Amino acid sequence: MGSLDSSGSQGFLPDAPKFDDEAAQDAITSRFWTAYDSLTSPNLITQHIAIAQHLHRAILRTGTALIAKHQIRHLRAFRMAVVKEGPDAPLFTHAGALVKLALWVAEAVQEMDGKKGRGGGNELVMAGLDEARGVYVVVGLGGGGTTVQSKEKEKRRAERQRKKEEKREARRKEKAAERQKALERRLANGEEVDEDEDEELETEEEDSSESESEDEDDGMDEGKRRSAGRNRFGLAFQEVIEETGARVKVDSFEHCVVEVKKEDLSGFLEQLSMKAIVG
Repeated sequence: MGSLDSSGSQGFLPDAPKFDDEAAQDAITSRFWTAYDSLTSPNLITQHIAIAQHLHRAILRTGTALIAKHQIRHLRAFRMAVVKEGPDAPLFTHAGALVKLALWVAEAVQEMDGKKGRGGGNELVMAGLDEARGVYVVVGLGGGGTTVQSKEKEKRRAERQRKKEEKREARRKEKAAERQKALERRLANGEEVDEDEDEELETEEEDSSESESEDEDDGMDEGKRRSAGRNRFGLAFQEVIEETGARVKVDSFEHCVVEVKKEDLSGFLEQLSMKAIVG
C-alpha cells in the first residue's frame, strides 16, 4: 500500500511513475498482496492506518470544498464536479480514491436535497485531473446499482410490504371467521340464508383488497421508473465510452471509471448529457 511522501498526496503509488502504465500495474499488484498478507498480520494493518486516515481527511476536505464553493453543477441529466486543483488533487487521480470521494459527495448532496424538500436522482459524474499524463480520470456513479443507504431503504420498504401482507391476510381470515359465525347463527335460528348477499359481501372485500394492491403496485411502478432512470444513465455512460474510445479502468455494477483526454472532457460530458436525456 506504500507510505505517504513529503506532500502527503502520492502515498498510493510511491515508486511508480504516473506515465508508466506497466509500473503502475506492478504497484497495484504489490498493494494487493500487501492487503492479502494483512489478513493474517495485524501489524501490517496498523502500519497503514495513517494512509487510510489521510485518504478520509482528504475526502472530507475536498468534498466540503466542492460543496461550499458551489462547484457541483447540476446538469439536465446528472450532477458533475471536477477536482483539478488543491493539495489533495493528485490523490484523486487514483480510481479508488475518486470513487470514494464521489460516493461521499453523492450522499452529502442527497442529504442536503432531502432537507430542502427536493428530490432527484443520485447520478453523478466526477473527474480528477491527472496533469502529468494529460488525462481526466472520470467516475460515473448511479448507473445501475445503489449506495449502501439506498439498499437499506429497499430493505426497509420490503419489510413494510411484508408486514402489510401479514395484516391483510390476518384481516381477511378474521372477516371470513366472522362471516362463518354469522352464517351459523342464522342457520341455528332457522333463518333463511341469502347466498347472493353473502357473495356480495365477499365481492366487496375482494374489491377492497384489490384497491390496496393497486396502491402498492403504483408505488412499485414509481420505484421502477426511478430505477429505469438510473439504468438509462448507466447505458448512456457505456455508449459514450464506446463512441469516444475512453479507456475503462474500473467497470462494476454501481460505478464505472474511465480515462478521458484532457481536451476531450467537455465533449464527453456533452454527449453523456444528451444520451442520458434523449437515449
